[in-house]
Amino acid sequence: MITLFNRAELLIPYDLNRFNRVRDALAGAGIDYTYRTKDLASHNRGRDGNFAINPDARWEYKLYVHKKELDWAKTFLY
Repeated sequence: MITLFNRAELLIPYDLNRFNRVRDALAGAGIDYTYRTKDLASHNRGRDGNFAINPDARWEYKLYVHKKELDWAKTFLY
């Protein structure tokens, strides 16, 4: 089980396709992971709309694995 205290950040992609490829590779290898998503445009909506936001990098995906499996999980980054 991955908790806040035993997790390590593996990757922060801004591309959904890359996020899914790495996530599928981790699942195929039997590596437990967790992730968080963040809408980077949400804080700008009231002030300047979405004018300055790159639509290809609007979402941030953070992938976490157990600290003990970090080195093994890095082999699945491509």
